[in-house]
Amino acid sequence: MNITISLKRRCEHVTEGTDEAGSGSLLNRIYTELYITEGQSEEVNTQHEKHIRVVLTNGVAGVGKTFSVQKFTLDWAEGLENQDVSLLILFSFRELNLIKDEQYSLLMLLHVFHPTLQKVTAEQLAVCKLLFIFDGLDESRLSLDFYNREVLSDVTQKSSVNVLLTNLIKGNLLPSALVWITSRPAAANQIPPEYVDRLTEVQGFTDAQKEEYFRRRFSDEDLSSRIISHIKTSRTLHIMCQIPVFCWITATVLDHMLTTDQRGELPKTLTDLYSHFLLVQTKRKKQKYDEGHETSPQELMEADREVLLKLGRLAFEHLEKGNIMFYQEDLEQCGLDVTEASVYSGVCTEIFKRECVIFQKTVYCFVHLSIQEFLAAVYMFHCYTNKNTKVLEDFQEKDWRYSRYSSDSSLDNFLRRAMQKSLKSENGHLDLFVRFLHGLSLETNQRLLRGLLGQTDNSPEIIQRAINNLKEMNSDKISPERSINVFHCLTEINDHSVHQEIQEFLKSENKIREETL
Repeated sequence: MNITISLKRRCEHVTEGTDEAGSGSLLNRIYTELYITEGQSEEVNTQHEKHIRVVLTNGVAGVGKTFSVQKFTLDWAEGLENQDVSLLILFSFRELNLIKDEQYSLLMLLHVFHPTLQKVTAEQLAVCKLLFIFDGLDESRLSLDFYNREVLSDVTQKSSVNVLLTNLIKGNLLPSALVWITSRPAAANQIPPEYVDRLTEVQGFTDAQKEEYFRRRFSDEDLSSRIISHIKTSRTLHIMCQIPVFCWITATVLDHMLTTDQRGELPKTLTDLYSHFLLVQTKRKKQKYDEGHETSPQELMEADREVLLKLGRLAFEHLEKGNIMFYQEDLEQCGLDVTEASVYSGVCTEIFKRECVIFQKTVYCFVHLSIQEFLAAVYMFHCYTNKNTKVLEDFQEKDWRYSRYSSDSSLDNFLRRAMQKSLKSENGHLDLFVRFLHGLSLETNQRLLRGLLGQTDNSPEIIQRAINNLKEMNSDKISPERSINVFHCLTEINDHSVHQEIQEFLKSENKIREETL
C-alpha cells in the first residue's frame, strides 16, 4: 500500500460527535466549503514574499480546520489537486505528544508515523517537493523553542521532537519543504511571526452555508425550516452557528425538542442550549427525558452525577492549563478509571471520546472545546454551591478567603471574581467558561441541571447586582475582545439593556447622518 492509498483511507471518512455514536460519513458527501480569509499581519515575515514556504492557518475550535486539512489531503491523494507536490506528509500534534520525550531523526519520524514510507531515503527527500502538514498546534504538549541554538540540517540525525520541528519550520532541515500548520488563535503565538510567510484564517460558515448545513442534515424540509427560523430569532445562536460543530450541537438539541413531546421554550442562550444538550445525551441512555414531569431532569442527572462531575473536574483543571487532549494518567488523577464501563457508556459516549493513535496508545478529548468549557463551568458552580473552598481559593484571587459566613460568598461576588480572573487572561481561554458560569446562575438552567449544580441564592436582587458588576467592569481599561465577552455574559444572564442601548445609539447616528445629507 502506498502513501496515497494510506492517506485516502485516513481522510475519506469523518465524524460529527464521537466514533461510538456511529456518525461516520464520507467527507466528500458532507463537506461544505468554508469561508477562509487570507492575509498577513504586520509581524508576519515578508522578506521572501515570492516564496511562500510556511503557512499558519488560524481558526476557533470546531470551525473546520481539521476538515480543511482532510479535504486538502484527500484531494491530493485522489490526484485531483496540488499534484505539483511529490509527497504529502500529515502529522497531528496529539500523536506527536506521545513521543515528546524521545529521540528521533526526521527520517525515522516519517518511517514510524507513515509505515508506507519505510523505503524512502534521505537522498529522495532532498530532491522531491515535500509538504508537511502539522494539524492542531493547540493540542501540542511539546515545548517548541525557536531560539534554541541547536541547528539540525541532516534528516538522519537524532534529536528531540521539539528540535526537529523547530528546525524544519525555520528551514534548517529540508529548506525547500513546504510546511502548513493549523491552530486555534490562542495557541498560534507558539510560532514566532518571523518564521511564518503567510497567515490564513478559517472563519466557518456564511449565513447561506448555515442554512445549507441544516437542510442537508434533515430530510424533513419542515423540520429544517423550523430550526433555521428559530436560530434566526436568537442573535447568540445565529452568530455561533458560524462554527460547524456548533451547528451539530444545535441540530442535536432542536431536532430532539421539536420531534418529541418536549414542552417549554426552545433555548435561545448558549448556556440554555448546552444544558439541554447534556440532557438530550442523558436521555439517549435512559429514555426518560421526554416524560414531561418536573423532576425528570433531576432523575436523569442523578445516575450520571458522579462521572459527570469527575469529567467536569478534568475539564476545569486542564482548561486552566490550556490542554484539550488527555491521556490515561490525566483521567486517573481526576478519579476516572479508564477501565470502568461507565466512562464509555451513556452520556459519556456523546460528550467524551477516545481514539487510538500511533503505537495504539489512547488519547481522550471532549467532542468540542465548548463542551469542555461548559462542563468546567458546571464543576466550578458545583464547587461554589457545595462550599469547596480549596478549588475556589486556588482559582480565584489568592488574597481572598472563601467563607460561607462572609459577604464575599454571595453569588454576585463569586461571579465577579471569576470574571476578574477571565479579564486577566491574555488569550481569552476562560471567556466562554465565564459566559457559562453566568448562564448557570439563572434559576431556569439550575432547574435543568439541579442534580449537578446544587442550590444557591439567585434572587432577582443578586442577579441585578451581578449585572451591575458586569457593566462596571466594561471600562476603557479592558481590550475590545474582553469587552465583547462582557456583553456576551450579560446576554447569558438575560440582560439585553446594553445591546438595546447600542441599537438606539446606532439609530440616532443614522438619523443624524440622514438629516445632514
